[in-house]
Amino acid sequence: MMLLTAIMIEAALLTAILVEPFYRLVYGRPLPSLAQAEQLGDGPQGLVVALGGVGGLDLCGVGERYVLASFGYPYAVEVFKWGHGFGRWYKDLVDVANHEAQARKLADLVRGFKERHPGSPVYLVAQSGGSGLVVRALEQFDPRTIERVVLLSPALSPRYDLTLALRAVRRDVVVFWSPLDVIVLGLGTRLFGTMDRVWTVSAGLVGFKTPRRPPGLAPGLAPYDRLRQVKWRLAMAATGNLGGHLGPNSPRFLTKYVAPLLRLEIPGVD
Repeated sequence: MMLLTAIMIEAALLTAILVEPFYRLVYGRPLPSLAQAEQLGDGPQGLVVALGGVGGLDLCGVGERYVLASFGYPYAVEVFKWGHGFGRWYKDLVDVANHEAQARKLADLVRGFKERHPGSPVYLVAQSGGSGLVVRALEQFDPRTIERVVLLSPALSPRYDLTLALRAVRRDVVVFWSPLDVIVLGLGTRLFGTMDRVWTVSAGLVGFKTPRRPPGLAPGLAPYDRLRQVKWRLAMAATGNLGGHLGPNSPRFLTKYVAPLLRLEIPGVD
């Protein structure tokens, strides 16, 4: 326990010393966490929950707090810590019991927010291994509970059945994948497995495989109609995302491609 605490403190210090000062200099004050926002007046008008990958260094979640603040979004951003501490990437990857427990915890967090703030949208954003937790949580929700989900370089197998997860989303699940992510999501998950424990390349490298549409079904009615996949392209390099595994953590990429997907929407109005 003492070792785990020391590791988590080390990760927090690394982020506070090296990462957050840069974001604060460029973007100003970040959006509050959920607890902080609920102490202020009526609380947030929406919630973004951000999950990082294995190993405990969540650059994406930290970046979102600052980038979304620069857009003026009236949200809380909760950086959801689900792993075993900084650097413990293998334990984070293989501990399926922890995946299930943390997915339940995430689902409870969302349900609690929805009960306290009925009608306020919830967005889930996950990078790499965090995508596995998000998908497991989505499978526990009623239909159309979550406004939108963004998966960055998901470390799930390409043939993972997303049917239940997609039904939980009101708008869509947007997946950013890159054919250049060959080290982590190609070789890495072939050797050590994906978050759903399949030894194969990940969907973050090749995209999710979509089933054939049922014949005669009108557009928009099949669950996979809510899946939108965005392949990395050369123009994204200008944002600092060069196609590798850490590319989506770039604040300029978050600003141009992710933040617009999290605009406040009114449920029932498209």
